[in-house]
Amino acid sequence: MTQVVPGSRSRDGHPGRSAVARRRRYTAELAGVLPPSEPFETWLAAGGGLAPDFARLPARTGLWSPVEGLAGADGWPARRAVLRARWRRWLTGDLPPAPRRTPARVGQVRTAGGVEVRELVVGGGWSVRARLLLPVPAAGVRHDVPIYLLQSSHGPWAEAALARGWGACLVSAADGDDDTEAVERAFPSVVAGRLAWRAWALSRVLDALQEQPGVDARRVLVGGHSRNGKTALLAAAFDDRFAGVVSSSSGVLGAIPARLCTDRHFGEGVELLTRHYPGWYHPGLRWFAGREHRLPTDAHELLALAAPRPVLVSVAVEDPVERVPAARAAVDAAREAFALLGRGDALELALRPGGHRADESAVAAQLDWAQSVLGGSPRRPGRAPVAPSPVPWPADLVRPGPRPVRGAELRAAVRAALGPATRAPGGPPAAGEGPPATPDGVAVTLLRPEDRGRGRGLVLWLGPPCAATGWRAGYEQAEPLPALLAAAGWVVACHDPVGSGARHGEHPGPGSSPLGRMTADAAAVTAVAAAATGHDRAWVAAYGTGALVALHLSALGAGPRDVPLAGAVLAAPTCGEPLLRARPGYTLADLLATTADRPAVVLDPAWDPEAPPGAVAAACRAAGVPRVPLADWHRLSGATRTAMLDWLDEHGPRRGSP
Repeated sequence: MTQVVPGSRSRDGHPGRSAVARRRRYTAELAGVLPPSEPFETWLAAGGGLAPDFARLPARTGLWSPVEGLAGADGWPARRAVLRARWRRWLTGDLPPAPRRTPARVGQVRTAGGVEVRELVVGGGWSVRARLLLPVPAAGVRHDVPIYLLQSSHGPWAEAALARGWGACLVSAADGDDDTEAVERAFPSVVAGRLAWRAWALSRVLDALQEQPGVDARRVLVGGHSRNGKTALLAAAFDDRFAGVVSSSSGVLGAIPARLCTDRHFGEGVELLTRHYPGWYHPGLRWFAGREHRLPTDAHELLALAAPRPVLVSVAVEDPVERVPAARAAVDAAREAFALLGRGDALELALRPGGHRADESAVAAQLDWAQSVLGGSPRRPGRAPVAPSPVPWPADLVRPGPRPVRGAELRAAVRAALGPATRAPGGPPAAGEGPPATPDGVAVTLLRPEDRGRGRGLVLWLGPPCAATGWRAGYEQAEPLPALLAAAGWVVACHDPVGSGARHGEHPGPGSSPLGRMTADAAAVTAVAAAATGHDRAWVAAYGTGALVALHLSALGAGPRDVPLAGAVLAAPTCGEPLLRARPGYTLADLLATTADRPAVVLDPAWDPEAPPGAVAAACRAAGVPRVPLADWHRLSGATRTAMLDWLDEHGPRRGSP
């Protein structure tokens, strides 16, 4: 079983404790659950310090305006300085100031295939190599061209720019070819992340480009993909001379807010980011694992720092590193800074098909955009379809209300909050040949035990809607729970929730809501799975948003065509996602009470940004549902998976039972 927290649940703040005492408690709390990270532990041993005093940092699960409180553009320079200071303090670390003059020398120069190649060495007391590629002009003609400034791993991007008549500059500041490691050693007192050093190097190469013949230094576009996209955004955010920026699949703390792509979304998350790539940001970022909502800044402020210059945010809809809803939220929030400066149309979100890779067509689309905003023919960005604006699940309705809501009153209130479970035009196709599907065409995946038999029972898996990969959650930290359940002898029914995976572009129908559609789909999937496997009831294993779906399914009750629920294990049944048609007239306690006639348990994390401290415990007490506290944050860790498996093993049918 997972570790149980003795006594009351952890809190982000306690008025009777000093700041130092709180920081020590946070440090000990995290030390008990953070997976090992040698660079982080080395930093701590060298005097890295205690965790932040989270109680004094704003708790914000959503985004805010980067220009809130500003009456006009005159206030932007001061606000920009504040935003930059936030990023330096909490994410990147402080870098050396720009030198008064950056020396640069031109080494080898050669011409081949109509392209002049200049090898540059930039710096004094430190050096960064760069390769400047320029189209050879006609004899006797001087022609200054715009430059695509890239990291050296983007050779094909440079070739595409040259084919358009642009120049390109490839900087040795990329994985496998990184001069900034030596640059960092020249500044031994500076503690900063690798991506910030690379962004600093891009600015120093921009210094050198100001003096290079054939370069239009007013039109230098900086760009990059994945981690290089993060670097490009940092460079543009801290250096106003870049004419624009392309961020391609830059992920969490690139163009994707950390607080909107966490472990509970099966997103990249701060813990995974800082463990897998510990050198990218300041080591202290790791303290925010599980408390991303306490970060004083986020990616939308990084995007805003590029205002009013043109910015393209390119996101792949099937990329598990990102979440399209998070990208939309970041762009919408950052656009307020652009609008304040009279350039609300300069920030553009472009969705592309496929996964993380940016192919030739993606690069071509980026250059089309760049030509239109940096001196070519103007164009109007296509308007994305406007999705419904559902209501978030309210954190204040986790605790029990002033009176219980039960029976027919609860069912009526649930229907009002969910709306009718209609399907929008363009939803999943009608069921046909192939894997089983619901009457509405929602594909059902059945994972079976090794013997391919009926198994010990049917489990309905309900997780958070992972926009890129559906039920096959993207960035997980352990073996996926559905696979573990199948290995333990269960038949597991899985499906992509509306708006995720194969149903990425689907929205609920008129008058409905995401949660209404998810609840109806869960009932239909259970019926299809039961018919296909011969089971007459289903157990539920659910996490986060999926746990709320399971509880609404329980509250509505089994109709004559529905399969009854045998029991449920619910991990972290909270969620701040916009899910509802209207604010509900019931609480989590009211929903939990509908499971009291069957085996059920709630696994409750020690700290959860979506619930006030103690709220889930109070709901469980009011509903009479057992609760297991977890010494962890709101995530589906390996220990939590084990707890769910153990509970089902204890309460479900035995292996080989009829």
